[in-house]
Amino acid sequence: MITLVLGGVRSGKSEVAERLAGPGPGTYLATGLVSPGDDDFAGRVARHRARRPAAWATVEEPRAVPGVLSRLHGPVLLDALGTWIANDLRPDIDGLVEALVTRRGDTIIVSEEVGLGVHPVSEVGRAFADRLGEANRRVAEVADRCLLVVAGRVMELPTGGLPDADGLTARGSVPPAPDNGGVEASSLDPRPFAVPAETSVSGGLRQALSFLTALGGAAAPSPAAFPFFPLVGALLGLVLGALWWTTEDALGPLAAAGLVVAADLALTGMLHFDGLLDSADGLLPHLSRQRRLAVMAEPHVGAFAVATGATTLLIRAAALAALASARPLLLAALWTLSRTAMAVTALTGRYARSHGLASSFLAPSGLSWVVTASAGIALAALLALLDDPASVGALIAAGLAAAGVALLAQRRIGGFTGDTLGAGGVVAETVGLLTAVAVLRP
Repeated sequence: MITLVLGGVRSGKSEVAERLAGPGPGTYLATGLVSPGDDDFAGRVARHRARRPAAWATVEEPRAVPGVLSRLHGPVLLDALGTWIANDLRPDIDGLVEALVTRRGDTIIVSEEVGLGVHPVSEVGRAFADRLGEANRRVAEVADRCLLVVAGRVMELPTGGLPDADGLTARGSVPPAPDNGGVEASSLDPRPFAVPAETSVSGGLRQALSFLTALGGAAAPSPAAFPFFPLVGALLGLVLGALWWTTEDALGPLAAAGLVVAADLALTGMLHFDGLLDSADGLLPHLSRQRRLAVMAEPHVGAFAVATGATTLLIRAAALAALASARPLLLAALWTLSRTAMAVTALTGRYARSHGLASSFLAPSGLSWVVTASAGIALAALLALLDDPASVGALIAAGLAAAGVALLAQRRIGGFTGDTLGAGGVVAETVGLLTAVAVLRP
């Protein structure tokens, strides 16, 4: 994910970028070079340092920014292009763009918007303005998101060089705070800035827990996480099923069902549910592809998201209450299949964005999607059969629902995103529960 934050002097652009980046961990790449005797700029740099979260490491590099950036792992906040170019009026802009589009990990770039500054009256000043304007334009061309900060207010700029076919820009201003999105942090993922995790067996399990639940700590997923998606789904389903089973008699079917739905939201950090909301706003209305991706990247929700989210929660609670008794193995089977569908979609589909959190774990690997699919389906089928042979029908319906969401995303945005992965999982579970009511209820 590449985000460009533009603004004038003292506009609040750095603060906006820092709030977007969140608490970390990550790397703060500072380009400011304090000259001897420049007490004013030294004070500014000191205030920036004091404001940085403790979990962020700081790397100070005034000139060789492209080379340093390409070697950094995980999320990076680059502040700022203006000071970089002031230190070197012949900056390697090509190298900067190359580093941005090829590195793994999310990047936020802060830069001064030339048109908001003082008009240069010297040859050196004009050269600086020309280079900075070129750098801003080149970075904006590859950025997934461009924000303009004016007097502390944030406006989202349309991506690409031309407006959408419908003539619309992004949906107005966005608050200068990190998004808490679905699987993918809107364009900024819910947890967009996580440190890379190891690719061992234990590392893969931790990555899967981190990506699919609110547990596991910060860990950027890699292909090593995929084989553990079904296992994490089964564990989630069993925990929720145990809660359902232990509270049904004391609370009654409806209250117990509501508690299970709430617990699922809590255990998953509402990541998948947020992905459902973002996907509803982006995939359901009549919009251009570029506009859909921009809508899904925004932190606020619209009417499609509200209606879809409310309906989904109501159906999930009603379906659980409608079943005659708690069925922990049924939940484990459906939750296993939903996570299996997420992994298979990610391994076989095309990522719809040029950059983003999902791209960091879609690196080439020897992992075959057939292995993950086979293991996940086998585990889900075993759990369903242990519950009731008729539960296999609910699994089939859930799988078809997940495939339907993936197909809709392919047609509307050209592939999947982290949001659509989360949406597919929630829809699969919900359709599976409804089908279970039809085939299992006495």
